[in-house]
Amino acid sequence: MKPRTKIYFASDAHLGARFLQDGRAAERRLVRWLDSIQDDAQSIWFLGDMFDYWYEYKYVVPKGFTRFLGKVAELSDAGVEIHFFIGNHDIWMFDYLPQEVGAIIHREPLTVDLLGKRFFLAHGDEVDDRSRAFRLMRWLFRNRVCQILYSAIHPRWTFGFALGWSLSSRKQGLKKQEEVSYQGESAEYLVRFAKTYLQAHPDIHFFIFGHRHIMLDLMLSRTSRLLIAGDWMQHFSYIVWDGESLFLEQFEVEE
Repeated sequence: MKPRTKIYFASDAHLGARFLQDGRAAERRLVRWLDSIQDDAQSIWFLGDMFDYWYEYKYVVPKGFTRFLGKVAELSDAGVEIHFFIGNHDIWMFDYLPQEVGAIIHREPLTVDLLGKRFFLAHGDEVDDRSRAFRLMRWLFRNRVCQILYSAIHPRWTFGFALGWSLSSRKQGLKKQEEVSYQGESAEYLVRFAKTYLQAHPDIHFFIFGHRHIMLDLMLSRTSRLLIAGDWMQHFSYIVWDGESLFLEQFEVEE
């Protein structure tokens, strides 16, 4: 067996989203990618919004995602370290994924050393300072009292409401150019955040984010880079680190 020498990052598959034309095909493509990296992956970091909506009740979790979760469990059983960051769509991950597939859940940005370099990892919504309403909503969604009150509503209503809201939000977002294209260093809030953070933490070699649904690889300084991982809805992109080189790639399915 080949040694596991690579670390992979991916984000924003939005599995289960109503705006996906063929959700089953999108899930299969993601699983094919996992198949392709299973022999050399040391760890896989999912940087948020892998699910378009996820809420765990005590005895109920969202249906679907069978192929994806089965593959993740298989990789975990084989010794691959699996990490999930919560995003702004799948905030409500609790103990199901750790217990069933062996995943490690991250609820806040993380600074971690990986194969000799220091990484700052986050979904990206945590540092989004553009909208006071967005920050308020994010606080409400993460508040434990609000979560308990929300869980008192029957899943029949909460799941339909959440998926419908996501669909409406996606349609509105696509009408705004800033939601789908790179806005330049001065306008991209993730770039602004990283530059400011780097001033106080010059030991960070790589900032890696999801959330924005764009593919970006940007030098911040002579020793620091920022990468945004794209998504698994239109780019089918991922980042790979082997201890020497960090690449932003796209997965192409062989016909």
